[in-house]
Amino acid sequence: MAEVVWAQFLSPAGRLLEKPVSQVRQERLEERAEVWRPTRYRGRRAIATWWRSAGQARHAGCASLGALEAALSLEFDPQVVSFAGWPVRLSWAGSTEGYVPDFFARLADGRARLLVCPAGGWEETARLLEAADEQAGWEVRVHPGTDDAAAAANRRRLARYRHARLADADTARVLHQVFARPRPFADGIRASALPELATVARALHLVWTRELLIDWSAPFVPARSLVWSPQGVR
Repeated sequence: MAEVVWAQFLSPAGRLLEKPVSQVRQERLEERAEVWRPTRYRGRRAIATWWRSAGQARHAGCASLGALEAALSLEFDPQVVSFAGWPVRLSWAGSTEGYVPDFFARLADGRARLLVCPAGGWEETARLLEAADEQAGWEVRVHPGTDDAAAAANRRRLARYRHARLADADTARVLHQVFARPRPFADGIRASALPELATVARALHLVWTRELLIDWSAPFVPARSLVWSPQGVR
């Protein structure tokens, strides 16, 4: 018989619960508070910080800059509806030791995803996560790190324009016309004849949401980088 994985998590009221992970399938862990936070101490080499998703009041904890990059990747992923940092601790039945995945995410199709940033002693952790995947039906992914430096830099830069408050249907309509064919970003902003500062922010929001397209594998330079609308010219 396979070893049973147990999950510790907080109820909506904040009470600590512990169940076999197979019984946690219906729990909305992406809406729960943290069961763990990193210890702060002088000389700590990792950097603990917080990421606030667009449209959500809750912040997701990040234990390192690598985890912060992982949170940004979840925010950018169109499949991810919401996510939380450190909402569940996993352990083998009868064990006093456990592992807290970096993030628990809910996907648009209802599936759950664990996103983890590997550290020391990974072999045993991987076995625990694999068992949790099988018993709870969760998808487990390991954050690959900044394998594409240009794309990661673009995400960091454009993430400040992720918020829905920057969406504007009238501006979007004009920009889809302006960028019906690929042209440099700055050139298109001028051609729109709209107020520059507000239009830049709204256009970059459209780039973040992929309503306007760029080459994410190349550094984004407004004066030179081409932008185009997926709608094109009908």
